[in-house]
Amino acid sequence: MNRERRTFMQLDHILLFNEIAKEKSISKVASSFHISQPALSQQMQRLEDEVGIKLFARSNRGIELTEAGKIMQKYASQFIHIYDNLKEDISNHKNNNRTFRISATGVVANYALPCTFYKVNQKFPDYSFTMASMPSREVIHSVNENQSDLGFIAGKFEDSGLITKHAYTDKIFLVACSNYNVPEKITLYELQRYPLIMLNESFSSYRIVIQYLQEFGFNEDNFKILYYMDSTEAVKASVIGRYGLAFLPYMAVKKELYLKQLKIIEIEGFDLDYEIHMVYKAKDEMINSDMFNVIKYFENTVNKSIC
Repeated sequence: MNRERRTFMQLDHILLFNEIAKEKSISKVASSFHISQPALSQQMQRLEDEVGIKLFARSNRGIELTEAGKIMQKYASQFIHIYDNLKEDISNHKNNNRTFRISATGVVANYALPCTFYKVNQKFPDYSFTMASMPSREVIHSVNENQSDLGFIAGKFEDSGLITKHAYTDKIFLVACSNYNVPEKITLYELQRYPLIMLNESFSSYRIVIQYLQEFGFNEDNFKILYYMDSTEAVKASVIGRYGLAFLPYMAVKKELYLKQLKIIEIEGFDLDYEIHMVYKAKDEMINSDMFNVIKYFENTVNKSIC
């Protein structure tokens, strides 16, 4: 029986490729890793030979990724993440320690869970806890692939392979700089006169806001959206800088509201809940069923201990 010949990529090649993709320079990466530039170029040539397609293209801005290179970068990041998890698990096994991995949307990871994280860590001192921030769809993938033991997503996701439980409810508000010239209460029609700053489409809160506005008969084109950003902190900085208004979860802005850097603008008839759910595998499908006790503790604690 004929078997297809397989080629196996070297992990070093993938690691170096990922660095070149980030730096957009072979010479910088060669210098950082103390490799000669010709030797590094040869390694990347071998990687291209293994995948059978060009991954890099030269431009006046340095090294650019081809479309195939962008696909390679996506999977290279996943390989590296899995490899880092492997090293951590092996190290913890040697030290009779255990790792519990959490993935969560940015707002949950950065603003809601730190206090819960501390409480759970106190309850289960034998575990090492790690938390990664990523979009909801990547959280689901991470839990499905056993890269995370527990995930937190915005909205509810129906998946026969995962258990979904409500964690807590937040609100999405329209916020402005505290001294921005805008009435305390407006209508959606009046909102069309003001510049808006939005999170980009990778954020669940963006999709939730757009869907809710559509229920009122509005779409993005009806508003003066200045730009889309890939960071909640960047959006807040723009709003505090008086460049425009923004829709953001309360959990992400409560500190700035307390410090009176931001203010909430009430919109007539606008009442938007931001539901956060936990996702995890059933106990009999988990690699380590002991971790189920940690998950149940999260389930019973998170709503009372978020920051």
